[in-house]
Amino acid sequence: MANKGPVKAPLKLMLLADVKGLGSLGDVVRVRPGFARNFLLPRGMATTQSGDAQKRVDAIRKKAAAEAQKSLEQAKAAAAALANVSIHIESRAGEGGHLFGSVTAAMIAEALNKQKVAIDAAGVLLEQPIKQLGIYDIKLKLHGDVEGTVKLYVVATAPEKPAEPAKAAAPAKAEKPAKADKKAKK
Repeated sequence: MANKGPVKAPLKLMLLADVKGLGSLGDVVRVRPGFARNFLLPRGMATTQSGDAQKRVDAIRKKAAAEAQKSLEQAKAAAAALANVSIHIESRAGEGGHLFGSVTAAMIAEALNKQKVAIDAAGVLLEQPIKQLGIYDIKLKLHGDVEGTVKLYVVATAPEKPAEPAKAAAPAKAEKPAKADKKAKK
């Protein structure tokens, strides 16, 4: 077998960001030189281990903690405001209040967005889609540990009025005999 040369020893690097499958911010990891040279270092995800790097990591952690605290406070305020929010979703329903289709998390998120509540469908916690008319308490995941609740009213859509097209057709029938009478007079 041909020897390709000596195998280079792994490098010790300090991570400046969370890297999936490798470590989190501030961890000292051992990686292959190619991974460090081609991926971690060019993207600014790691640096060589030094006192200056430790100061950078501490500053990044402090900034991330402040942002997380601010985000948590905003989520708690939003949860308190959501207690007064209710949404109405109209859907076609059959006999006994059973819906044709279902009310999904995406539909609830869309209804909330119309009321200026910014949330995506992943933040709506539904065990299963809603398939009956009624009133429901829907939990929303606003932050890691903060959940809010909104009232959801699922109501049936108003039935269409088929009587209007029949009224429009009735005057047309009345005109035809009048024309027939004019021909008969000639």
